[in-house]
Amino acid sequence: MTGFVRSSEEVAAIRDRMATNRFVDTRSVSVRYRTRQDVVEEVLPPGLDPTDDPRVEAEVVQVGRSNCVGSFDGSGLYVRAEHEGTVGSYCLWMAMSTDAAVRWGRELLGEPKKRAEIGLDRDGDEVAGRVARRGEHLLGVDATTDSRRDIDPAPRTVFHYKYLPDVTGGGFQFDPTLVRVDFESDLHRFETGPGAVTLGRTDHDPLADVTVEETLGAAYAEADLTSSQTELATVDPEAFAPYALARGADDWLALDDL
Repeated sequence: MTGFVRSSEEVAAIRDRMATNRFVDTRSVSVRYRTRQDVVEEVLPPGLDPTDDPRVEAEVVQVGRSNCVGSFDGSGLYVRAEHEGTVGSYCLWMAMSTDAAVRWGRELLGEPKKRAEIGLDRDGDEVAGRVARRGEHLLGVDATTDSRRDIDPAPRTVFHYKYLPDVTGGGFQFDPTLVRVDFESDLHRFETGPGAVTLGRTDHDPLADVTVEETLGAAYAEADLTSSQTELATVDPEAFAPYALARGADDWLALDDL
């Protein structure tokens, strides 16, 4: 059998990994902040509702090993939201350092991933995460850790939308689907302290539109993560179109050079 066709055993093994993703030897730095309530209301697609706390989390992570895509660096911008009483984080923007990490999450979960240059460095109590795309600085996450804590981490819930444009360009191949991803964490180290976040902006990545009104704090973590996912609901295609054509891809209108 050629490498272009999988055996039935390989298909089963890949499907097992799709059902449960494992990410080992991760390091992450994150900063939580509040933006304006009207910003949250604007960026949340149908199917999600804002909470009374317009909280955002900016994160940079390094993954040492995984059961699906090897090692990679990643980053994301997450907006607090809820669906039918379940509070979680809507992933507004996400970047990855490898093609494998981009394709796995985009095709399986609908994660709005793009390729980017990502780095995470620690020097004593100072931790810094950086993200750049197309030669432009997009995200800086800085933390000064002054407190190490032993906690029992609660599962983390993240919302995504899985969709695919119709081949005619006139709509969607299927109704956009709201996806819930739950992360379980085996936490090895967790430190908190003050922090700062800097957001850049380009036509393709308008992160700075999610303005920083109040910085709440920063965290550094080392953990092993396990994630699983489920479909929650489908949403109205026409109502979702303005969000679909502005997330997870570069600005196609800005790239029109004819």
